[in-house]
Amino acid sequence: MDDQESQIHQLVENAEREQDRGSGLRRDVLTKLIEIAHSSNSQLKCYAANHIRYFFNDFPDLEEDAINVVYDLCEDQDSRVRIEGYRAISSVSSVEHKWVKRNSDVLVQLLQSDEPEEVAVVKTALCDHLDMDPGITLGVLCDQIIPPEYTIDEEEQQIRDRLRSLVIAFLKVDAAEAIIRKYTKTPGTDTENILVCQLLTAIRRLETRDVEVIIKDLLLMMPCYKPGSARGMDLLHVLIDKARSSLNVKSNDLGSIKTIDFYISLAHFVAIQKRVASPVVLLRFYCTSLMGKPVLQRFSPEEQLVLAGRVVEALEACEEESHLRPQICNHEQVSFLRRQVVDGAPNLLEALHDTKLESSTMWDTLRVLLLACKHRKEREDWVVPFNLATSISRFQAQAQQLGPGNNSDEIRVLIRSLTETSMSQATSSTTVDGDGLYERPAHLPARPQIGRPLLKRPDMSRPSHTSTSGPASNSRPAIQTRDSGSVALPKRSLSSGETVPQIKRAKTELTEERQLTPSLLSRMTMPIPGDAEKALRKRGGAGKKRADYSSEPDKHPMSGYSIKGAAAHAERGGESRDPTPRTSSLLDRLNKSEGVDDGGNRKRHRGKA
Repeated sequence: MDDQESQIHQLVENAEREQDRGSGLRRDVLTKLIEIAHSSNSQLKCYAANHIRYFFNDFPDLEEDAINVVYDLCEDQDSRVRIEGYRAISSVSSVEHKWVKRNSDVLVQLLQSDEPEEVAVVKTALCDHLDMDPGITLGVLCDQIIPPEYTIDEEEQQIRDRLRSLVIAFLKVDAAEAIIRKYTKTPGTDTENILVCQLLTAIRRLETRDVEVIIKDLLLMMPCYKPGSARGMDLLHVLIDKARSSLNVKSNDLGSIKTIDFYISLAHFVAIQKRVASPVVLLRFYCTSLMGKPVLQRFSPEEQLVLAGRVVEALEACEEESHLRPQICNHEQVSFLRRQVVDGAPNLLEALHDTKLESSTMWDTLRVLLLACKHRKEREDWVVPFNLATSISRFQAQAQQLGPGNNSDEIRVLIRSLTETSMSQATSSTTVDGDGLYERPAHLPARPQIGRPLLKRPDMSRPSHTSTSGPASNSRPAIQTRDSGSVALPKRSLSSGETVPQIKRAKTELTEERQLTPSLLSRMTMPIPGDAEKALRKRGGAGKKRADYSSEPDKHPMSGYSIKGAAAHAERGGESRDPTPRTSSLLDRLNKSEGVDDGGNRKRHRGKA
């Protein structure tokens, strides 16, 4: 020890013996310690770190300088100086508790040291701060776990992620025993409330990496998480919300499915394995959000088998809770949830069958589902639907080949009891009754009454209201064809005198009315009046040409003369007289209408005098 060191030691000893704590000597010593803390002598730095605590509290105007000196010593290049600085932080906090929060935050940052010896000293200092004020120190630790709500850059994000892992490891390994046995031993304390609320907030914001450690190694180790506790229900709701939000993301990528399964598995661990929350809440979530076919198909066959197993485990847990703690899970709730499980059983059975993985888990899951169906059938007068019976029957062949164990006999009996009745009812429901209609299956609800009356086709046997020509007016007119004078009648017609028998059943009545209506083929074969007139004109024109160039000029054409034909016939002058009456030509009719005499002169009409 040199002269400077010996002088400083003597000065500090004299100040410690001073009775007046605010004396000038003590103030001069504190100022000297702050000064030597910035020197290059490591021995003096370590000495300053060990003695600042005795003086800084007496002079508030120098407190900030003294604390900053201690922090500087924690960043010194010499490891020995840094270690003494870590210890000085604890000594300062023990003297003045108002520095606990700030000093705890500094110590948390110092957990990032790469020197194991120094990290051990920092952890000891943090444990000392937990003893001084557990609520404040745990709050500081949890602040480093909760991700910030604002966006940070990538480098800062990496620093925070690493620091978060270090803090969680410290709580799990170094502070867990003290937290469980000392700080949260009494339920409802401020320390417990701070720790639980902060960690739940962290779970809401964190990704999957650190959540499992927080739940299994920190929260569930605390005495407040006992079966049926309110703390357990809060934790379960947080996990279900995380799983539901992941389900709402319409993505089938591997990362999204793993996130959903991660939170579901944690919720199952909390409610079913640890029983710190009511399994009713979890089973209700399973029934409403996971048992739908579109959701199940997002998972792999192996994951679907696991999900089906979790559903039946939750159902069994609810049944046990109804007997042990009916205030948490009563009989009505269990019955309602069992009905929901049975309603979704076809999807679960399909998932079990499609996995092609015969294991004890698969058969146990099948057994519980079949027991739920049997329970509902026996106690609720319920008939197994045909689709459910079909899904159950798909396991019949596999169950017959099932060896001893796995409750093989019970499973075969359950399959047979649930499928025989439903399948026989489904077979009988396809038989035709006396009226020629199929019977509706018994398990289906009654058909609703049809409010709109059946539409009736017009009766073809009745005469039209516009007809005035008697009974035969309803039939289509006869049309003379080109080849012969025969009449083309409709394929089906009814006389007005026929009466249609009254049909009791609507289906038969529609059939009869449909028969009375002319078919499409018959309507296509019927000639149209307008087309018939066009055909007659065409035949008339062809007949005139034939008559004009006929080898027998004395014979009049059947359809009369054209204008030119009439003129040609007049020139011939009636060389031959046909005794048979002939039809007047168009020229004759025109002459008559104009009043022309035989000489070709127009007659004058005299008016009356």
